[in-house]
Amino acid sequence: MAEETITIEKKIKNIHIIINPASGKGESTLPIINASMKESGIKWEASITHQAGDAIQFAKAAAKEGIDALAVYGGDGTLMEAISGLMGSEIPLVILPGGSANVMATELGIPTDLKEACTLLSHRPLETKTIDVGQFDKHYFMIRISLGFEADVVKNADRETKNKMGIFAYFLSAAAALNKIKKAVYHLKIDGQEHVVKGYTCIITNTGNIGFSNISFDKHIDVSDGFLDVIVVRKANLSLLKLIVITFFKRERPENLELVEHWQGKDISVSSSPKQTVQCDGEVLEKIPLHIKIIPAAIKVLVPPKKDQVTG
Repeated sequence: MAEETITIEKKIKNIHIIINPASGKGESTLPIINASMKESGIKWEASITHQAGDAIQFAKAAAKEGIDALAVYGGDGTLMEAISGLMGSEIPLVILPGGSANVMATELGIPTDLKEACTLLSHRPLETKTIDVGQFDKHYFMIRISLGFEADVVKNADRETKNKMGIFAYFLSAAAALNKIKKAVYHLKIDGQEHVVKGYTCIITNTGNIGFSNISFDKHIDVSDGFLDVIVVRKANLSLLKLIVITFFKRERPENLELVEHWQGKDISVSSSPKQTVQCDGEVLEKIPLHIKIIPAAIKVLVPPKKDQVTG
C-alpha cells in the first residue's frame, strides 16, 4: 500500500490552472480563483478547455514550465484528462471541484465549495496523498470503468440536465435506464484467474465513493491500496435494493454472492456478451474487450490536513 500522506514544507508560489468553462453551477469562477490566489500570494496562469483532449495537452505543457502545482477546475472527466498529462511527473495536483458528482474530490475529503477548496493552498504544512491510476491501452482513469446499467446511467445524464440538477440528473437517468435493463454475460480475467458471470452491470473501480455524502460501493475500497475492485451486480430485485441500502448507508461489504460478486486485482480483462455500453470516468468508450491494469502511487494530490477532512 502507498504511503497515505506526504507533508510538503515548501510553499506553493507558482501554479497553473486548467479551467473547464462548461463546469460549475453558475458561480463566478475567475473572481473566486483570483481573490483566493491573491490572498495566498500565489502567481497563477490559466488555460481554458474548449474540447475533449485539451486538458491533457495543457497539463503536459504546464508540467514543463517549472510550476509548483497544477490545479484543475472542472468535473471528473476534466480531472481524468489532466492526470493523463501529468503521468510521470512529480508535480502535485490541486482539485477545484466544478462538476456534477466530483467523485475524486469527495473521496479525498476535498471541499466541493470552490473558495474552500482554494484555501487548501494556504494550509501549513501542505499535505498530499499519492493515489493509484488505472490504465487501458494508452489511456488513464482515476475513478472507474463500467459496463451495462451503470454505464447507461452515466451516458444518458446529459450536460443540460446536470447543469440544472447536479448529481440528481443521474437519478433521473437511472430511472430511465431501469426500463431498458438487460442481463449480459461478463468474461473476466483477474490476475490470471478466469470468471464467467451473468449480471446487469460490471464495475472496475479505483474509488469507493459514488460522488456525494458517505455513500460508497464499499468502505474497504481505497484509492491508494494498489488494487482495482471488480463488482458485478448479478440480480435486480427487492433483495438487491435491500443490499444496496445496507451497503450504501451502513457501508458494509456485500456478502450475498447471489446478488453481487466482488474481486480485487491488478491486471484485469473484461468483455460482455452481448456488447454493452462502456464508460470511463464519464466518457463513453467504443473499444471492447478491455485490458486494464493499476499503476500504484501514480499521482500526488493536495488534500486537507487529516483533522480538517470532510466527506462531502
